[in-house]
Amino acid sequence: MRSDRGNGVFSTVFGVGVVLVLLFFASHVLLNLWLTSSIDSVAHDAATDVATSGADDAHLARVEQRAIARARDVLGSFGDRVDLRFEPDPTGRAIILHVRAPALHLLPAFVADPTGLGGTDHRVRVARERPNPS
Repeated sequence: MRSDRGNGVFSTVFGVGVVLVLLFFASHVLLNLWLTSSIDSVAHDAATDVATSGADDAHLARVEQRAIARARDVLGSFGDRVDLRFEPDPTGRAIILHVRAPALHLLPAFVADPTGLGGTDHRVRVARERPNPS
């Protein structure tokens, strides 16, 4: 008759492994959702600051540079990894900010990539407000 001694080790290790994978997966998703939300908020604020500044075309570049500097300051050290660029609007009626940011990875790429959280790459468009001529 064989002993049952040590039979629970495999199932316990497997169970703990599954719990750890699920914990890392959930943490990965939550961290990237928080990061995307933060970047979107900062980018929208920067575009809104420029759109509501009332700056004419001659001073617009300086206002855009200040907005990008403030956005990078708010994002902290992650701001160095975020690409923020204002793009010209062909109609001249909007401010367009192109935002690119990498994702954070807690899991290996082959596990994290199918989640669809591969970073941020989009444009924020805000209607430009101009002062009324007096």
